[in-house]
Amino acid sequence: MRDIRNLPDAWDMIDRLAGKEANKKDGLYDLYYKISTALFDYRLKYKLSQKKLAEKLGITQPMVAKLESGDYNYTIEQLWKIATKLNFELKIDFKEIELDYSKKPVLTEKLIKD
Repeated sequence: MRDIRNLPDAWDMIDRLAGKEANKKDGLYDLYYKISTALFDYRLKYKLSQKKLAEKLGITQPMVAKLESGDYNYTIEQLWKIATKLNFELKIDFKEIELDYSKKPVLTEKLIKD
């Protein structure tokens, strides 16, 4: 029987299998998650069915299901319309990330191999 302490770390394995591209999209998936949970929480708070929320938003029930699943690529206009109809605050913070160049880069064996 294999000792569980010798098993590889699951997150390391996912990172290796998914590759760098998947890691870059983590922030995007976080946004989808926040939007979908906000819509779901709103619906539960006001005891609305997906159909009633769809009527309030002027969309179909299957579209509400898609929005709540986080499996939908919104446009800014769609988010603005949803936010307006539900009395949500919509903030978009789109600015350059300032890098701290005062710190020396640390070269690791992995970076040297790349």
